[in-house]
Amino acid sequence: MRILVGLGNPGQQYAATRHNIGWMALDRIAERAGVRFRTERRFRADAAETTVPESGERLLLLKPLTYMNLSGE
Repeated sequence: MRILVGLGNPGQQYAATRHNIGWMALDRIAERAGVRFRTERRFRADAAETTVPESGERLLLLKPLTYMNLSGE
């Protein structure tokens, strides 16, 4: 399994800013894969899981729900 983590900041004021480019990238990947994010309390993140078509490898997409400066929590 591979994990992709896209950093961003929660809140509408950051939705379309450079601060959320990591979230935007993961949203695009999830959209193309046809998967939706769900909140995972244990990760303090929104998560989606898919499979890489070429390799069949599982891929976990994570969007931490903490601010970028606190992303290591």
